Amino acid sequence: MTSTLTSYMLLSRNLATSLQRKGNEPIVARETAYYQANIGKVKSIDDFMGDQRLYSYAMKAFGLEDMTYAKAFMRKVLTEGASDSTAFANRLADDRYVAFAKAFDFAAGATAQGTDPTMVTEDYVLPAASAKLTLSTALAASYDFSGTNEASFTVSSQLDATTTKSAAIVLNKATFSGKVVDLTKVSQADIAAAINAQIDASGADGLAGKVQVGLTANGSLGFETTDYADLGLDGEQGGTGVNADTIYFAGGTNRTVTVNNAALSAPGQTAVDIGNGTDPSPSANVKGVVDAYLQQSLEGDAGAEDTGVRLALYFARKAPTLRSGYDILGDPALTQVINTVIGLPATSSATTSDALAVRASLIASKVDFASFNDPAKVEAFARRFAAIWDAQNNTATDPILALFSNDQA
Repeated sequence: MTSTLTSYMLLSRNLATSLQRKGNEPIVARETAYYQANIGKVKSIDDFMGDQRLYSYAMKAFGLEDMTYAKAFMRKVLTEGASDSTAFANRLADDRYVAFAKAFDFAAGATAQGTDPTMVTEDYVLPAASAKLTLSTALAASYDFSGTNEASFTVSSQLDATTTKSAAIVLNKATFSGKVVDLTKVSQADIAAAINAQIDASGADGLAGKVQVGLTANGSLGFETTDYADLGLDGEQGGTGVNADTIYFAGGTNRTVTVNNAALSAPGQTAVDIGNGTDPSPSANVKGVVDAYLQQSLEGDAGAEDTGVRLALYFARKAPTLRSGYDILGDPALTQVINTVIGLPATSSATTSDALAVRASLIASKVDFASFNDPAKVEAFARRFAAIWDAQNNTATDPILALFSNDQA
């Protein structure tokens, strides 16, 4: 049997290749393809939970595979979401439920609908009104786009009964470089102008001329549909073929405007809230879920062979998000890793809030959480765990490790 340390190093040293190999396995590839092809069709929690393949794939991606059967429990997690501090997911000790609720919020995004003409009196008809959408949160006075900050979202509009157009919007350092005086102080007006510029750049096949953006009195971004007329190549009304007219009215119940957060442009970018939160919709987060599924599959297979390898891989994945001893104590797997490395006994006695506080403080005094922002230090910590795990559990696999076992005095 290969040692935990050796197995972990083989996987972590070539993690991208290991994940790619896992993704190419026939069963994994088939389930991934199904998820990619169908998650965008889901419009509600009922749709999602009613498709067992989609639901099971998502549960595994978030490390909740063992709870797949508990549909009433998970429906409550999804129904209440995670935006309210009193929501069910936020009252649970396990933050995986919060992450799941955010990732599969099928009400995510914001939509406004236009109106049809309304008869007020026999002599007066209230004209059709455009779709007007104001994002729920006002913009900050200014934003710092000098580094990795980014807002990424999609603006779309249903133009008539059968036609929907969209434009992808990305606000980051590249967007504003050379266009604003100070990248650390990008104003509300700069942001609105940049969005309008990208809408215009989307052209006739996008939203150019069909949606405009402005600032409301309280500093929120406001989106409004507009009348659109393309008179064809001849520029005159009527005609067929290349001279045919294309006309969309700003109002009517078919006309909508929608804003949905999208995935960030690169892994190193940091999401910025411009009024619609920062969580992408399920259809925009496909890659994130697929990547998580492959990672969970890899860790699961490794754990079937060696629990220590699974724990080391899991720690390496979670380490950059850890900030305190409480983050450790809230996760049994991380607790086992940290206890092993710093030599603490099991936490069964830490059952009161005071005992937990003492335990969290003790962990914080022995673990440099800031160092986990450095991938090299995370890797060193994970390897240290694997070596100690070997010394405690796998001395028969490598004669050298026997030197570290407790019975070698």
